[in-house]
Amino acid sequence: MSRMPFPPELFLFIGIDLFVALSLLASLFERVFPTMFPYVYHVAALAGFGQIWVNYSFLLPFAEARFWSCLLYLFAALLNIGCVNFYIIAKKKLLSAAGMFLSVFTVPSFFISLFFISAYVNGDFIPMPWLPRIPIESLYAVLLVCVILLVLSIALYLEPNLFRRKRR
Repeated sequence: MSRMPFPPELFLFIGIDLFVALSLLASLFERVFPTMFPYVYHVAALAGFGQIWVNYSFLLPFAEARFWSCLLYLFAALLNIGCVNFYIIAKKKLLSAAGMFLSVFTVPSFFISLFFISAYVNGDFIPMPWLPRIPIESLYAVLLVCVILLVLSIALYLEPNLFRRKRR
């Protein structure tokens, strides 16, 4: 067994940060989201801190159990980000806002999480052969896609009929 590149609690901290960011976004855009959204995300962030306490109190000798519990929490945060994006598109019908949210928050958070999971797993500590090693250079391509999505979303926000075909 080789040495871990970093403790698996990093996934918990990333998940906590994502829940706090979702809470702040829900508070800032209170017209778009229901009133309880920020509070639910506060509780989810507090649950992450509780998970850190559980990991260091009860699971410290069990590195694989710590990894899976932290990864599950991070997946819950990422699933919530995806659901918020879907909520903006399906329920609120705000395509430009969803595009901005996708390019500024969803894609970067998914990529950063995947990068750290790949770095941890490919440190040969937890064997997961189906996950390829993600090079840091791929960050340039992801940022380019995010910038393109952001520009298209802003254009759609400023001119809602920009991408619609003109009918005679």
